Amino acid sequence: MDPEPTTSTTPRSARRFSRRRALVLTGGGLAGLVGAGTVTDLAAGDPVRRAIKATASSSPSAAATPAAFTVVTLRAGVAPGDIFLTDMGSTPATVIADPSGTVLWTAGGAKSYADLRTQTYQGKPALTYWESNSSGLAAYANGRDVVTDLEHHVIATIETHAGISPDEHEFRLTPRGTALITSYVTTTGVDLRHHGGVKNGVVMNGIAKEIDLATGKVLLHWESLDHVALSESHAGVPDDPTEPWDYCHINSVNTTPDGNLVISARHTWAVYKVARDTGRVLWRLGGKKSDFAVPSAARFAWQHDAEFEAANELRIFDNASDGTVKTHARSRILWLSLDETRRRATLVRRFQHPDLVQADAMGNAQRLANGNVFVGWGTAKRVTEFSPTGEVLFDATLPDVSYRGYRQVWR
Repeated sequence: MDPEPTTSTTPRSARRFSRRRALVLTGGGLAGLVGAGTVTDLAAGDPVRRAIKATASSSPSAAATPAAFTVVTLRAGVAPGDIFLTDMGSTPATVIADPSGTVLWTAGGAKSYADLRTQTYQGKPALTYWESNSSGLAAYANGRDVVTDLEHHVIATIETHAGISPDEHEFRLTPRGTALITSYVTTTGVDLRHHGGVKNGVVMNGIAKEIDLATGKVLLHWESLDHVALSESHAGVPDDPTEPWDYCHINSVNTTPDGNLVISARHTWAVYKVARDTGRVLWRLGGKKSDFAVPSAARFAWQHDAEFEAANELRIFDNASDGTVKTHARSRILWLSLDETRRRATLVRRFQHPDLVQADAMGNAQRLANGNVFVGWGTAKRVTEFSPTGEVLFDATLPDVSYRGYRQVWR
């Protein structure tokens, strides 16, 4: 059974670059033209791309709706599919747009949204996303994970479990009918004197869970405070002793080729392989206590979206900055070959934007079916598609930040 959190509060702004700071810095985006709580079909007359059961006469006209993005580069060789975004500005929305930026479907309102994409649920394609439980935006939000069919009918949700609500950082469905999610819970009474804090400090505990979608049963409940030492953090303790120290900051959870889990922690600059049955940390890659020898060219910091692409090849979105501390001049996508026996990591390839794009927060990469790589640059407000050799085939600027970005065939 899930343990009850000691406390559950919304922390004030963090010293380093946080999602809250990112949201404060951004302005209004696409969803400003969508009514609060509405779901709008902007392509109802298109039999291929119709989004919901609505008529063209009941939908805003295309002329009244701004483009989801501005295309900067378009070359031959791009993969098929539409662009999936979550506008996270002052008027949040989920957005599906065609490659020209024309909005095909959007749902917006007073809530916050993240990680819209297609996944497979019960053998069928589905749309998944996270939405907040309350109006407004927050750095560490409580919300719910949502699964809908392609006509946007809700068919499954993950709500609060034992007082702990899903956070926006991860919602991934697995082939065995489960979901991997993240949560953030504050824990009080932690001695932070050895880290520049107070005796009875407050710490943000990073939670990773695996949940059976059909039954709601929690199969794995993993807490960072049980497995990741406070001394591993690269994020400073807040000056305000009542502000929770987000020392770990889990931002992705994925399966490994051998059936375990890989967890990315932004504030420790490390990726953890975790035993799926026990939660034990099997190894650390990067950070202060790395079990692998990592060459300087492959060292990452403030990273997101750690995913295995092959049996021994891990892909990481290396932010290389938190807005204050920078370890590289631009953000990068890194592929590392891991020798788990000898504990050696080797840089296989590295993609970076020719315009020195740097995402101080958020971001992801996606391997496409034709071998291309689609990248969402988070707070840099950009999406890019690379060829398998790193050539920019598609590039677009966004009106606002999107936590992640995807190109997907959904119809």
